[in-house]
Amino acid sequence: MEVLELEGDTLRLLVRGTHTAFVNALRRIMIAEVSCMAVEIVSIVENSSVLDDEVLAHRIGLVPLKMDPRIVEEEPDKIVRLELVAEAKEETITVYSGDMKSDSPDVQPLYPNIPIVKLAPGQRIYLIAKARLGTGSEHARWQPVSVAAHKYLPVIRVDVARCNLCGKCIEICPKKIFDRTGSALKVRNVLACTLCRDCADVCPLDPPAIDVSWEEGSFIMYVESTGVLPPDFILRQAAKVLKRKLDEFEGKLKEVLGLEA
Repeated sequence: MEVLELEGDTLRLLVRGTHTAFVNALRRIMIAEVSCMAVEIVSIVENSSVLDDEVLAHRIGLVPLKMDPRIVEEEPDKIVRLELVAEAKEETITVYSGDMKSDSPDVQPLYPNIPIVKLAPGQRIYLIAKARLGTGSEHARWQPVSVAAHKYLPVIRVDVARCNLCGKCIEICPKKIFDRTGSALKVRNVLACTLCRDCADVCPLDPPAIDVSWEEGSFIMYVESTGVLPPDFILRQAAKVLKRKLDEFEGKLKEVLGLEA
């Protein structure tokens, strides 16, 4: 496993010597079984805004909460209380996610500028929200990734002897991975290839001078965190969940074989 990119909320990996089931299992676990913090209960004490209580609670529940990763392993039962008090006096105001005050410095709204509701003069809201750890299998608000995907490692071969440098593949490639270098066609960044094969389809030669395939057992994984947890931490947690599932399966399988024996 080789890290190709780790910057901010983005992680790109090159994984070799495995199969689709393994990388797909990691992908699915990152989406549905890695814990993160989100609001579960909203107690509305006062709400004279134009939004119904249910709509206001729904918006509060979908505010992403940035958290200290240590909570996942050290405080799995942690409950965080967030309070929101806002009142418009003489002018209309916009209430933002940053106005929610958390009782824990380790859990805070990820973005302070998410609009929640507008209050006209005289309107007021007062609510208390409680957040806990959960997983995407319960609800999308507990999903720590916005993107988790994989593809085969592309392999592109160019028959330089037959290629007439017509330039059609350069023009049609959506990722612009082809370029002319002297008197030959070159591939600039094979990892960017999406395996669409447009370059081969547009080639006027028969058979095409370009062959697009992939390397069996090698994949590129792309993970984009919602920002609530670092993407490398999400990957490590997914690997731990997968190992636990495999250990459990192995144990159950031994029990069955033992009974049959």
